[in-house]
Amino acid sequence: MRILTRVALCALFLSAFALTAVAQSGPSANGDFQFALTGATGAIQFNAKAQGSGAKGQMTFTGTSEISNEDVDGEGTTAGALTGASMSVDLDCLRVNGNQAAMSGVITASSVAQLVGTRAILSVEDGGEGKKDSPDKFSWGVYRASAMNWTPSDAEVPGDAGWMFSWIATDAERNDDAGVPNSRSTSVDCKSFPLGSYAFEEVAHGAGNIQVKP
Repeated sequence: MRILTRVALCALFLSAFALTAVAQSGPSANGDFQFALTGATGAIQFNAKAQGSGAKGQMTFTGTSEISNEDVDGEGTTAGALTGASMSVDLDCLRVNGNQAAMSGVITASSVAQLVGTRAILSVEDGGEGKKDSPDKFSWGVYRASAMNWTPSDAEVPGDAGWMFSWIATDAERNDDAGVPNSRSTSVDCKSFPLGSYAFEEVAHGAGNIQVKP
């Protein structure tokens, strides 16, 4: 009876371990690194994991950064260089392709009050773990939702609802381009831009590490 009980307990343990392994599988990205660029120096820590149709994780930025209030039309004001800027982001979106990943979320806390409630995107590239491997790379930005007071439509199609529909943006010159789903939402997230569109900056060897797991 004791042997049977032990066998049963082992079976339950193995089943629980298997379920845990399945729960922990899936795309993820994490890292901790320092950087020094024109207009920004500091450190970024992040940990993101795909969860259902979204993601869960955190990203923090600490350092100095020149943050602008200008919108894409060149209007607004510029805050200028800031010392001791910091922000925390609750990640809710993760997109992974090979050794590249983009993640986004809402800024929940920041030393720059006007940034709270806006969205941030961090994109990264895992260059490998060895000293002879390519350096890790990153790019990040803060985005505000744009108010849309007009609806583009096709004048040659009567009753065209235009931009109210969803669509898939693709590169017509590439047959292997799966496209990026788009919709009328003005919220910017990790799926708003193709991974290949980000201008990456290198993380110096020894300045940290980035890991991306498909």
